[in-house]
Amino acid sequence: MADPQSDLAKRPIAAKRGIRSSARSGTEAESWIGPVLTDGHVDSPCLDALQSRVTSPDNAQTDRPLMLTIGLSTVLGVGKLVGGLLTGSQAVLASAADSIGDVAVSAANLWLMRHARRPADEDHPYGHGKIEGLASLAQGVFLTAVIVGVGYRAVLSLLEATPHTVLAWPALAVMIVSLIGSTGIAALLDRAATRTGSLILRADAAHYRMDRWTASATIVGLIGTLAFNEPRADSLAALVVCLIMARDVALLLRDAVDELMDKALSPEEMTRIKTVLDQKRTLLVGWHDLRARRSGPRRFVEVHLELEGSSTLHAAHDVAEVIENELRDTIAGCEVIVHLDPA
Repeated sequence: MADPQSDLAKRPIAAKRGIRSSARSGTEAESWIGPVLTDGHVDSPCLDALQSRVTSPDNAQTDRPLMLTIGLSTVLGVGKLVGGLLTGSQAVLASAADSIGDVAVSAANLWLMRHARRPADEDHPYGHGKIEGLASLAQGVFLTAVIVGVGYRAVLSLLEATPHTVLAWPALAVMIVSLIGSTGIAALLDRAATRTGSLILRADAAHYRMDRWTASATIVGLIGTLAFNEPRADSLAALVVCLIMARDVALLLRDAVDELMDKALSPEEMTRIKTVLDQKRTLLVGWHDLRARRSGPRRFVEVHLELEGSSTLHAAHDVAEVIENELRDTIAGCEVIVHLDPA
């Protein structure tokens, strides 16, 4: 016999799913999950305890790596900013701008994860995941302005009749430290993403891996300055850093727009959903009108299930419950809405 608490633990918003799919009366539903308050929340110590037990470890495992990342990135960014100003290196200043952007992105990701985890309420019945797309869009606009400013300054330096002076050796030392730091941060986030399965941590790790390329480009430019006594190599390296940043920002803006425009889930996720539906063919006549989208950390799946017209309401409900639970187990953070059609 299935443990009802285990079933609830698999369903973070089991209260809403229970009321909608079980078709219980108001009194029976209250006895099952607790009284539904006027603000749309459920007063149920059982559910609160289960949700705390399920979500608290994940919260700590995702929040702590980001908080450590923010601290380390701040130190790197300030160090490169001071180093760039003291050495006159445009490339180091460009890398400093990138690191400051990293701090903003990681801080926003930390806040977003905490805010997006807030449960759905009466005013936001689908949760708060969309704020991730809005914040990513704002971050992209900010970083675009940074890129334009740094690139403009680098172009002016290239066009100067007398190239600016660069203290290449100190600047090179700053960037080697930065390269080591970025590599360490990326490894930290990669391990945390593997452990928790967090997409935000995985994206942040990819961003810091990109920083290794910007640091490497800067180091190459400074070595060129030392080898050929040509300060303009530093400005060329700054432009390369801007191009790398521009690609990264373009991907960030694309993902933000996709999120806000309710783009379908990835082909890999859609394939997993279809596989679950096809594996349940013995319970169904067929299925159609599958739609799925994401909203921050959550996924929303809608599908029409075709059942024998002679099926009783209880039998149809049981089939829907089996498929919904299977989809929730397959796609993390998944909310399933099923429409039953007679074949």
